[in-house]
Amino acid sequence: MRKAVIAGSGAGASVMAVTLAEAGWHVVLLEKGPNYFTGLGKHWPPKTVFSNDNLKALRNFEQPDPEAYPRTFRTSAAQKSGYYVGDVNNLSVAVGGGTIHYGAAMPRFWDIDFKQRSMLGPVDGADVQDWPFEYADLEPLYDHLERAVGVQGDMAAMPHDPVLKHAPRKRDYPMRSGPQKRASIVVSAGAKALGLHPYPFPSAINSEPYNGRPACNNCGFCNAYGCPTSARGSALDLLHRALLTGRVEIRPETMVYGVEMKGRKAKGLRWIDQHGRRGVEHGDIVILAASGIESARIALMSKLPDPHHRIGKRLMFHYFTSGFGVFLDQRMHAYKTWGVETACMEDFSDPDFTGARAFAKAQGLPYIRGGLCEMGGSQEVIPEAQFYQFILAAIQPQQPFGRAFKELMRTSLLRERLVGIQMVGHDLPYLSNNITLDPKVRDQFGLPVPRITYAPGKHENVAQEFYIPLLTAILVASGANAAAAVPANTALLGESGTIPATRHILGGMQMGTNEKTSVVNQWGRMHHTDNVYVADGGVFTTSGAQNPTLTIMAVALRMARHLAGTGHSHAS
Repeated sequence: MRKAVIAGSGAGASVMAVTLAEAGWHVVLLEKGPNYFTGLGKHWPPKTVFSNDNLKALRNFEQPDPEAYPRTFRTSAAQKSGYYVGDVNNLSVAVGGGTIHYGAAMPRFWDIDFKQRSMLGPVDGADVQDWPFEYADLEPLYDHLERAVGVQGDMAAMPHDPVLKHAPRKRDYPMRSGPQKRASIVVSAGAKALGLHPYPFPSAINSEPYNGRPACNNCGFCNAYGCPTSARGSALDLLHRALLTGRVEIRPETMVYGVEMKGRKAKGLRWIDQHGRRGVEHGDIVILAASGIESARIALMSKLPDPHHRIGKRLMFHYFTSGFGVFLDQRMHAYKTWGVETACMEDFSDPDFTGARAFAKAQGLPYIRGGLCEMGGSQEVIPEAQFYQFILAAIQPQQPFGRAFKELMRTSLLRERLVGIQMVGHDLPYLSNNITLDPKVRDQFGLPVPRITYAPGKHENVAQEFYIPLLTAILVASGANAAAAVPANTALLGESGTIPATRHILGGMQMGTNEKTSVVNQWGRMHHTDNVYVADGGVFTTSGAQNPTLTIMAVALRMARHLAGTGHSHAS
């Protein structure tokens, strides 16, 4: 029996595990974080300690402790000292990975994402390349995973131009879309009034009982929270099925920090547990699926062969833009119902959106792309309260609480009356944006932490300049009394605005056919090894303009089927 050892247990790892296990492989998953799900692999759905708790999310319950596992951040390689140390775009660290607290957005990438250089051309200063396959190769895998995890949506409501033109579908989603929340309805109406095309957000959240999990109860604690009812589809659906084979083992609180190599061949993964015990888990192949940043860190710490110095290069985060409108005369309840936003819009992902090409040309660029817009979000209770206390401390420092604070919370301008639009910003890949090992800062085990170097390029800044007025116009057309849009990383009232927090971590272990310009081949194997694979967002050649989870899973499924030697799924 062949054996695979996997670092991680999230989106890509779960797909690899279930596909290989059902093909007869022995699989061991080494997960850095704890297991918050009792009975996984025994009864379904599993019990969980997650609850409707704003405090858990603010106290790193499922997140890595930034003091024990810090990262460092700088905006350029010229910055040699004085850079930030702490949380840099951390993903959930627990069994299930980032999918245990994601917003469950499941859009597909477009055809132009996979053939971006061929279809849109090069961009000066950027390292734009094509993927080694195209949208048509992933379409049946997208379809399969939408059913394996459980995705709601409405194909009839999706606009042909631009969405279905660039991401055609053969059949509808397995679940109908759930009810739209008030905030999304209002903002969608504003978008439609401007000739735009919002539609129900494809989401891995049950609108009806599915996969043995209940329908969502619309509690509102979704993105950045663990689901207390198991209504949200995730890597857990696939991990449970993998465990049912009897050939899979998940070891929580076991951090991979290296690959044991002998020549070109990996012998296993080096690990350390929460007690400081160390060991090596041997296998026929090893798979890094710990997220783009952590997989690159493991590869760098292991000094895996990299003659062309590509490991860690071309890091992409999606340069988000945030629009917000205040509705003084009505309560919008934007924090209630399933998901964070129940509608989305992809008009701004199109390089041929009205005026975009001309604006790009005037700025010396061949094209610009914004990204998918998440329609109708808001703020949460504790961050709202903290913001009011910040304001009151400046106005009346002797008493930043009491009656004035209570009145602000009751009026709730920044939650009940606030509606947001988040635009997923398309990042181009730049060699200057990268992951390296910090020469000084160490984690609690004395291991070098990842140093992130990232700054938006000309494309990202020009795209924001073009789309910010349009985001504002949507909110005004929706009836907002006050509206604005800003880069998501803008410094507001003293808060640091330099640290990306998109949770979309792409690139660093890029896929491609040319070993001089990529890290892994089209099947995820590192070019200069015989049996080291990568199965997370790190392999992305381009960032797309949509939420990436479904594409991470689809690319991993393509790899896993190739490894397993099967053309059909073992996860259905």
